[in-house]
Amino acid sequence: MPATVTCKNCSKQYQGHFCPQCGQSAHTERIGLAYFMHDIPHSVFHIDKGFFYTLKWMFKSPGTSIKEYLEGKRAKHYRPFAYVILMSTICTLLVPFIEKLTYYQVHHIFPKHIELVFFQRYFSLLIFLLIPFLSLVTWLFFKNKGYNYWEHFLGNTFMAAQLNVVILALKLVNLVKVSMGFEEGTKFTIFMIIFMFYYSYAFKNWMKPYKGKMGLFWRLFFMNICLVFIYLNAFVLVGIMYPWWKG
Repeated sequence: MPATVTCKNCSKQYQGHFCPQCGQSAHTERIGLAYFMHDIPHSVFHIDKGFFYTLKWMFKSPGTSIKEYLEGKRAKHYRPFAYVILMSTICTLLVPFIEKLTYYQVHHIFPKHIELVFFQRYFSLLIFLLIPFLSLVTWLFFKNKGYNYWEHFLGNTFMAAQLNVVILALKLVNLVKVSMGFEEGTKFTIFMIIFMFYYSYAFKNWMKPYKGKMGLFWRLFFMNICLVFIYLNAFVLVGIMYPWWKG
């Protein structure tokens, strides 16, 4: 007789491979390298439900959403690699168009091509490439919470996808500014401030309740300093920003 399974998503008890109430798979293993080896090709070749649910909750309560996903409540969520690939693609397609509209508002000429360094044009790719480094930092700062590196990798993948929405929003704000006659320019400082607030908010909810020698506030503070340091040096390395240490 098949074993009875308790669904991690809705708590219904059943027998079989999928929950009859919410449809979640009975196999929700802990996040590890094997999970990503399966998830990457699945994300590329399959489109799952849950995009707008994930988009909403990764702003409303990102830390709680990540925690639930890691605990096995995954039926409503968009798969992390599918989500980051889709959001990166949307951002990559829309940002050049918004940049051209902004250029038109300033110069009254619609350009065929805007000169940008590679990672200015494909900033979403840079965010994606930084996930392993950010994950190492967040794992080291919250290692005592029991989440492994790959679980942090998954959380940072969700958050990296959401940062693409921030980029689009900043580009649109810049377009509105120049349309109203204000000076053109979207500072990376604004992006980094939003980044720090978002990460602090997400990890505060993800890691609470927290007990440790260093309080949660200071742990988040120093974690963000390290993350910003990685971003600033990445900006310099790829030619987006003038070396910050030269003033």
